[in-house]
Amino acid sequence: MGKYQRFQIDQYPREIDAKVVRPSKGSTIEIANNEFFQEDHSVDLDINILFGAMMAAFGIYLFFGFDDELTFGWVLFILFLILFGLLWTLYGFTAKRNKKKLILDRLNGTITYPDNYWRKPLKGSFTDLKVIISVTGDVDGVSTTEYLKFVNTFKPRLINTIKTISYENPYQEWSLYVWYMDKNRPLPPGTAFDPYRQKDFERRKAEGFPKPLYPSTIPTPEATPEQQKERERIGGW
Repeated sequence: MGKYQRFQIDQYPREIDAKVVRPSKGSTIEIANNEFFQEDHSVDLDINILFGAMMAAFGIYLFFGFDDELTFGWVLFILFLILFGLLWTLYGFTAKRNKKKLILDRLNGTITYPDNYWRKPLKGSFTDLKVIISVTGDVDGVSTTEYLKFVNTFKPRLINTIKTISYENPYQEWSLYVWYMDKNRPLPPGTAFDPYRQKDFERRKAEGFPKPLYPSTIPTPEATPEQQKERERIGGW
């Protein structure tokens, strides 16, 4: 298992633009406000259906396409392709899509994310989450693809399972999640959050602008210079 990521804002995060939030067509972001950030991950089920059907079809093609008599090894391989292809396709059609959501609860500090296959979503404290950035295609020390993955921590098992959460830049994505879940900082950059910045500012002001929950290596200023001066005067940071 790789090194767990720190709860720290290390990079300028992916900006959440208002035009990529539903009801925008084709968007996976369902909610982006001062209380919740919610993404629909049910597209993974469509991928399962596609690749499962392709695998099963390829197995059937091999079975009927061989000119020579099939060996026992080939029969087992083809059965494997067909059975697992059908299983993945069945999973894609039968899994409940409303359970395949990533939900960040900013004010309560909890996170909910999809478990594997038909299992119920996992939910717990954001600070208890274990996160890794995995590397695939590592050739001669040069990584080709990196993914943000969550390690199961909310439902103990004999063997830990991991869940791919984002195919975006994993460092920027993790910084986005940490920034958003630090309810003592202003909302992250992006026009999707603009309508909620004043309300979030007033909440933090009423609380006396408490210090940030997580460290940051980049500035996280308020939306306006006036708000920034008020935060510095009241909160001292």
